[in-house]
Amino acid sequence: MEWFTPQLSDGEWIRELVGKSGYMGSDGAFANIYLLRNKYNIKVARYKDFLIRYYQGHGSRRGYTFPLGTGDVYKAIKAIENDAADRKIPLEYCFVTEEQKKILSEIYGSSMKFDSDDGDRDYVYLQQDLANLSGKAYHKKKNHISKFIRSYPDMEFYEIGDNNIEDARVVEDAWYYDHLQSEDDSALIEFAAIKDALDNFEELKLSGGIIYVNHVPVSMTIASKINDDVWDIHFEKSIGEYASNGGFAAINQMFAKRLNSATWINREEDINIEGLRKAKESYHPKMMLKKYSAKEVI
Repeated sequence: MEWFTPQLSDGEWIRELVGKSGYMGSDGAFANIYLLRNKYNIKVARYKDFLIRYYQGHGSRRGYTFPLGTGDVYKAIKAIENDAADRKIPLEYCFVTEEQKKILSEIYGSSMKFDSDDGDRDYVYLQQDLANLSGKAYHKKKNHISKFIRSYPDMEFYEIGDNNIEDARVVEDAWYYDHLQSEDDSALIEFAAIKDALDNFEELKLSGGIIYVNHVPVSMTIASKINDDVWDIHFEKSIGEYASNGGFAAINQMFAKRLNSATWINREEDINIEGLRKAKESYHPKMMLKKYSAKEVI
């Protein structure tokens, strides 16, 4: 296999193979593969009609990914096994779903050991649930949005395009300024990823929305399609008093309404951050996409 760092020009074939596979995981979105390429030193390879990735992070972010595409998946897995042997590296996998775990267990039996972390699960919602917020379960969310609209009656929502992409940067910069005192470098890493996304918005086939109050941008979101049925929310930001007054709930619903061609919306993992977990759970996901890491034990 020939490995290389993903480039913008790889987007077309990677999106095609991921789309054909029907994979729903947020890690399969080309925008995530590209934007996180340096953080995890991601390499990609094409084996026939399969995309295979290799992550050089730590723990659940290290190893090969299950082949995504069409064809004989067993031959693709054998090619991964041979590649690991040739490179003299451990045969280990990351982002393995339940269905993929069954196949690897069938091939390797008890010699393949699996581990999972609840922080790695993707939260997946029905688009119509996030767009309509129907029923008692979403009563609090509707109240948050009502508060936002009452507080800012001149608010407006617009999709991100060439004419307002700089306004998304305004929200990005303000959010980062609010997080300059964070004790780790996660805010800086995310800030750099958002900047990269906005710099390559069209090439990454991203979509998004901005909420304005009195013509000033205060909330924004950025997303992309994983396959024809599933969209992934990469970033969602609301700043200052607007965040406290329902800005996150408002941008979430208003953008979800624009995704009326989608069946599912993936809002990614909570990475074991309690506040993030509560926020994602409060939208009542229809499924939790569990992911495993795996390593061959000889």
